[in-house]
Amino acid sequence: MQADTTLMKVFFDADALIAGSASNQGVSFILLQLAELELIAGLTSEQVIEECRRNLENKLPDAISTFEQIISHALKILDNPSIEKINKFEGCADKKDIPIFVAAVLSDADFLVTFNTKDFWPTPDVSLLVLEPGKLLQKIREQLNRLTND
Repeated sequence: MQADTTLMKVFFDADALIAGSASNQGVSFILLQLAELELIAGLTSEQVIEECRRNLENKLPDAISTFEQIISHALKILDNPSIEKINKFEGCADKKDIPIFVAAVLSDADFLVTFNTKDFWPTPDVSLLVLEPGKLLQKIREQLNRLTND
């Protein structure tokens, strides 16, 4: 899948991908459906995919086939950032999450969607917003309301 530069770019963290794979009732699933329909550009990194596969195999093996469909239809998977690039963003995220944060920043994502917002600390010079899935969906709804009311 190619990310359209005119679309809102959303970088998915592992917890949001796992939630969207495990249940078709939640907000994460809705966001992934928007990405599949190409209403938003869904992005993630190789590291996130590996983390998801490992966690799903150990905890939710029934969700693996849904996860594989999601990543093939809804997401553009980006390479992991280099150590040099990761080091430039030290202090912007919990140590284990810095590569994910950097991948999101380098992808020019507008949003990083995660349930663990407390683990990410973007500096003012970074134009990435870190939001929980529900808050991102609320922003999308607000944007759609503005478009229909203009």
